[in-house]
Amino acid sequence: MENIENFDWELVTRYLNNETSSQENEEVETWINQSDKNREEFEHYKNMLNKVDSFYQAKKFDDEVAWKSVYAQLSPAKVRSIQLQKTRKEVIAQFYKYAAIVVIALLLGSVTYYLGFRNTDKAYYSEIISAEDQVLNEYVLPDGSVVTLNNNSKLLFPKKFKGDTREVTIIGEAFFDVQRNPDKPFVINAGSAQVKVLGTSFNVSAYPGAETVEVIVKTGKVQVINSNATTEKENEEVFLTPGEKGTLVVSDSQLSKSMNSNPNFLSWKTHDLVFNTVPLNEVVECLEKAYHINIDVMEPELNDLLYEGHFDQKPVDFVLDVIRLTFDLELSVDGKHYTLTSRTNKQ
Repeated sequence: MENIENFDWELVTRYLNNETSSQENEEVETWINQSDKNREEFEHYKNMLNKVDSFYQAKKFDDEVAWKSVYAQLSPAKVRSIQLQKTRKEVIAQFYKYAAIVVIALLLGSVTYYLGFRNTDKAYYSEIISAEDQVLNEYVLPDGSVVTLNNNSKLLFPKKFKGDTREVTIIGEAFFDVQRNPDKPFVINAGSAQVKVLGTSFNVSAYPGAETVEVIVKTGKVQVINSNATTEKENEEVFLTPGEKGTLVVSDSQLSKSMNSNPNFLSWKTHDLVFNTVPLNEVVECLEKAYHINIDVMEPELNDLLYEGHFDQKPVDFVLDVIRLTFDLELSVDGKHYTLTSRTNKQ
């Protein structure tokens, strides 16, 4: 059994960042399950990296302070016990075991990904993040591919693609327009799913905590892989062509494909909205996502009103005003909070 001191902590770091292959995942998980001690050390290391990353995200990162803070969290009782009970040589060995981990953790907080110690040609990684009400438009990746991030999303990618794939990780929602390269597939890790393409454009939605991961193809061909599949079965992967949608249900790891029936799946990016005689509640849901606002419909029966219309890059105030006039409603505004009320109830 591989012990804690000799285990590859660099591999664990990549595992926690969803950068590992299925074979490497199995290696780490086998080691974790070998003993309670291994599992305890893994959870401790995972929590430590999360704390360091939190310091960075809160813009409170300072190398010296972070080092002291992280080291202080390596079980103070254990450190005191080591100092009292072990020889100087043993203390030094124990310190360097954790020092190596802290170095990786500090690097993780400052550049998001690990800095490979084994590879002399170090692979630095970057991230782009969109805020609560922000859409980050057309960011160009190192290979020339273009990505647009929806709000509350994060994309992790290397500063230079190396090897035989171009691999990134999306947390949230993004639209990709991938530069074609048949010799170097573009691979996206999206929660429990993995997306592989050569050159195409498509939308990926993989928000943490969401019930599903969805991939909708605009052009080209996309392969969606169920990363959690443990046995050979029909829903391990699906191939999607333009107009098709792949859906992975996270709870039961079921992957399926269907025709995309939502013409507004890219409205968050384009603000081009098409409503083909749909209930008002669906219109409201689409507007909330596209414009990052809140809309209250005060009377339940209003949700059953059917609306038909097309808005191409119109302000949300204009869109809601048209809907108000169409159904003879009252519209009130408080910042980004809109309320629709039946006019008859105001009389």
